[in-house]
Amino acid sequence: MFWRISQEALTNLGNHKYSGIDDSILAKLILRRYWDLCIKLVPLWIAPNLITLTGTFAVIVSFFIVGWYSPYLDGVMPTWVYLFCAASLFFYQTMDNLDGRQARRTGTSSPLGQLFDHGCDSIVCTLQSLTAASIACYGNGFLPVFQLFMTALLPFWMATWEEYHTGTLHLGKINGPDEGIVIICLMFLSTGLFGASIWTTPLRHLIGEQSSVARLLPNVVLESKLNLLVVIALTVPTLITVVVNIRNVSRALRQKGKPVAPAMKHILVWMIMTGCAFAWYYTSTSIYGSQSIWMKNPRTVQLSIGILFGELVSRLILSHMCHIKYSVFQLPLYPLIISTLISITNFSMGVSIIEETTLLYSFSICSFIIYSIFVKETIQQLCSFLKIKCLKIPYVVSKSK
Repeated sequence: MFWRISQEALTNLGNHKYSGIDDSILAKLILRRYWDLCIKLVPLWIAPNLITLTGTFAVIVSFFIVGWYSPYLDGVMPTWVYLFCAASLFFYQTMDNLDGRQARRTGTSSPLGQLFDHGCDSIVCTLQSLTAASIACYGNGFLPVFQLFMTALLPFWMATWEEYHTGTLHLGKINGPDEGIVIICLMFLSTGLFGASIWTTPLRHLIGEQSSVARLLPNVVLESKLNLLVVIALTVPTLITVVVNIRNVSRALRQKGKPVAPAMKHILVWMIMTGCAFAWYYTSTSIYGSQSIWMKNPRTVQLSIGILFGELVSRLILSHMCHIKYSVFQLPLYPLIISTLISITNFSMGVSIIEETTLLYSFSICSFIIYSIFVKETIQQLCSFLKIKCLKIPYVVSKSK
């Protein structure tokens, strides 16, 4: 039922070598020099995965702090919360780039490190999407759901999908892990310094009704709030990147003499997740309105979906490292599909066969249990096969360095 890795797959995993290209302009000019300085401050006895986990923990802490002050993804929070969120996200980015350096300098690079790193990244995507929604005052409507799937989960899935088929994780000249995180940090800092009201202000009032720019824009744009325009602006480059991902995979497969069409089916995983979430949102809010779980518990339901996404991505990464096929219908999809079908049934019959709160609790608990078992079993199998510790460097390695 849960992920079990065959001996043949483990053998393939033992021979796997990570291949990654980061063409980020900001990383080349500034960030890499900063990371190279930071790694000199890290003791040799600290395990790379522990560095990854420390950065992730900082984001988790900021997520819960923001959740305390902004449970419905709106409202004004204390200034220190915005500043802390910016600092924790920048700290996470730093740790996310130090773990690989630490692995190389201690000679402890492994497939587990790659999986651990990207697995944490996939969870952080959801956490940061919800944090950004609160800071930019999206509210508990459709906007944060749209942002989560279109600007956070979609690019992550497509980048991992490209790596699965090409063997290389290629980050462009302007990408999310580098420029994207820095932009979000600046967004958090700006909100702390200048206030959150700017995000709910119509563009007309920000640029001036009589300005030359205002005369060129249609009223629908001028009347739109800044947070909505930002999400739309982020969606456009995301879709362009998706086209590039598909182009790269098509080119790589043709060079290998392989058909392109079968590879496209893996995109269905994201489409199924997105379709189910949007259908669940629509049917639930149509029946219950402001009492819908998507309105009363927006952080819980979206986080639960994000947890399932994290496992789906991790399974895809493992399939790539083990050189095995990745099927479209994976176990983490089923809780979301079942919950969506229940909501659609409620909507169609006009009667709740399962009360919404019960449905949410069941879905969330199921998501966390499935993911927890997957993480536990996978780490145990990989550590046993590779004869390593997940969060510890053997004394002999640190001493030799």
